Amino acid sequence: MPREKEKLKIMYVVESLGGGVLSYLLLLCNELAKKGNDITLLYGVRKQTPNNLRELFDNRVNLIEVNNFQRAVSPSADYRAYCEVKQQIMDVKPDIVHLNSSKAGAIGRMIKLFNSRSLKNTQFFYTPHGYSFLMGNESPVKRNIYYAIEAILSKLNTTTIACGIGEYKYAKKIDKDSKYVNNCVDLDYIDSFVNSDSNTKTDVFYTVGRINEQKNPKLFNQIALRHPEWQFIWIGDGPMRDELSASNIKVTGWLTNQEVMRNIQEYANFILTSKWEGLPIVLLEAMALRKKCFVTDVSGNSEVINDTNGFKFNTVDEFDKQYASIKKDENLCKGVMARKDVECLYSKDSFVQGYSRIYEG
Repeated sequence: MPREKEKLKIMYVVESLGGGVLSYLLLLCNELAKKGNDITLLYGVRKQTPNNLRELFDNRVNLIEVNNFQRAVSPSADYRAYCEVKQQIMDVKPDIVHLNSSKAGAIGRMIKLFNSRSLKNTQFFYTPHGYSFLMGNESPVKRNIYYAIEAILSKLNTTTIACGIGEYKYAKKIDKDSKYVNNCVDLDYIDSFVNSDSNTKTDVFYTVGRINEQKNPKLFNQIALRHPEWQFIWIGDGPMRDELSASNIKVTGWLTNQEVMRNIQEYANFILTSKWEGLPIVLLEAMALRKKCFVTDVSGNSEVINDTNGFKFNTVDEFDKQYASIKKDENLCKGVMARKDVECLYSKDSFVQGYSRIYEG
């Protein structure tokens, strides 16, 4: 166990480096590197992974690509990824290994199990970023299997750190010693993009993310079809792009975070139609920008959005009812309240301090 306050050698492992997980690791790695810690990031590349990672991360962060990381389950590729990650852990000899998302979580905890003697002085942590057993596109049988796997792996001397209170509620059911640190956003960075045109286009609704079952593009499309008088922007791409068939939907493809921030300034409304979430950073970013936020009432969203800072729905009719409530009260200031909540509950300082306290024991 490292002595409190001494500089730590920390290794982060993630199967897919993109989207909200990239924002999370970018901030955490860079801030802890600035504090003098030795940081290594093992990662897999996806379509949404920026090609300028070296420019984004602090020069003191050691970036190592894991060639065999892939999203789908593949015994041969997963075994090769296991060997790659194990070799890096043995070479670096970190004080802490922090596993991110389910694939890296499973591989990393198996490494801990089969190498417990040589890794006895290495602490392992795991952040799900949305548990696999919450996936609404899977059958109850598969979801029960995923739950059982998480329950078994949680016994392997690894501490779960949930990324928000919603995820924490599930984590505690699996591992009573679980902890949580709320995701955060960098307000100084976000504010640097604000301009005089911010939030002026009140007839535009946007979202950011992978177009897949989790993000529920079918519901997004249904809302767009109901409201041809509005424009809908989906920033991202993915396997279910064909679900977005409404003529008033524009799909941008993957953009860098800087491009996203510049593009969304004018849009007054943020919408998130997810079936499940961890704690979505894109939602926190929208709140920080004082957008009117419309989100599905699911774990991860519902712990962040309440009656004072946004709107929750699960169907097109519920969405319409929530939107109608704005027109009844033009003085509604939910965007302002959303910003205040981010400042109080999801700040960068509390995020970094929270992880530092857990790592230092």
